[in-house]
Amino acid sequence: MTSLIRSYGKGLTALFLALTAAWIVLLIVLPQLRMIERAFTFTDHGGEAATLAQTIDRHYTRLFAIDTDLRDFKARKDAASALAPATPGLVPSPSLAPSPSLTPSPSLVPSPTAPSPSLTPSPSMTPSPGLVPSPGMAPSAASGPSPEELDRRIAELEAEKADLQQKLAVLEEEERSNDAETGFNETYSLKNFTDMSEIHLKIFISTLFYALCVTVLAFLVCYPVAYAVASTRSANKLAFLMLGLVIPYAINELLRIFSWVMILEKQGILNGLFDALGLIDMGAGEGVRFVASNGAVFTVMVYAYVLFMVFPIYNTIDTLDRNQIEAARDLGASIWRIHWRVVLPHAKPGIAVGAIMTFMLSAGSIAVPEIVGRGLHPDWFSQVIYRRFFEADSWNQGAAYSLALLVACLVFILVNMAVFRVGIRDIAK
Repeated sequence: MTSLIRSYGKGLTALFLALTAAWIVLLIVLPQLRMIERAFTFTDHGGEAATLAQTIDRHYTRLFAIDTDLRDFKARKDAASALAPATPGLVPSPSLAPSPSLTPSPSLVPSPTAPSPSLTPSPSMTPSPGLVPSPGMAPSAASGPSPEELDRRIAELEAEKADLQQKLAVLEEEERSNDAETGFNETYSLKNFTDMSEIHLKIFISTLFYALCVTVLAFLVCYPVAYAVASTRSANKLAFLMLGLVIPYAINELLRIFSWVMILEKQGILNGLFDALGLIDMGAGEGVRFVASNGAVFTVMVYAYVLFMVFPIYNTIDTLDRNQIEAARDLGASIWRIHWRVVLPHAKPGIAVGAIMTFMLSAGSIAVPEIVGRGLHPDWFSQVIYRRFFEADSWNQGAAYSLALLVACLVFILVNMAVFRVGIRDIAK
């Protein structure tokens, strides 16, 4: 505190402390307290009210999808309308007129049903090389839906939207009447936890094991990298290694996940490589769907969270006195013994921090298991929590599941600190 006041003055220090306190209270303490309250609150709406709530939620989800599609179709219609004035008056220039030797055969004459103003050929027409339209000519209907098709789709979606809005008005009125007549009973209990089904409990335990596997794999991959970066003496080599680690993170996480899907899918890059090497025949339908396993999820998570393991380990190894390694080597210690007796004990705080961050990010990840082979591998508990909140409309049970996962992560942190024999002060360093 004294150093802060000396560096920034009393006014800036007070402002910094006030903003920090507001951040902790508003974004951490209050949301967690609200989640804990909802986790221990059991609300009994009755079967009919619960069904009504789920139906209303599904209708609102469909309305959102309809609005998105309508915006897309209307934008495409506006773009087509902007090109329409130039199309009816389009007359081929003399250079485009076919010469007598290029007179189209009867099969190339547009059918009577084809709309002549747009110069759109019928599906059976195949223009000869000399009749290729210039770049200014309107594209054919094969390049996208026609304006009539767009109008038809827009009309269908608007009719469906109006119907859904009427249904929602009726359902919400029914929900209000039901609550007014029967009400609902809220009590504090452990029922949100004890009502966890057997399959959800298995998914919960499996997710903790999966997150532990990701943490171990991340350590095995990142420790050699962190040691190599910390051991280099060349500034240029160090900068190159750091850039190699950081540059991929300039890309959005979702794009990185989708890129791995493109690599691991059955028609993806990896199977394409195997096909090029003659190991499989993709044309005959052969190929491995790598995304249909948790191994693919582990791989993508290790890649997604590699920096959270590399940098804590690198920071601790970088502070190691190199004379200790030289002394151990002079005394005849093998490379494995040097790492086991010298480097790893010194890097324990970094390993503990990396393990904590990787485990918690993996256990709470929703994007990776949801995108990578969705439905083709066992569910993660984060997916179950998402469905409790947004599909089952059971926010109290979703809060209970979230709290259970949070407690499990806190237990892992305490066990991790005990195993590595580090305290909060060691981790803070």
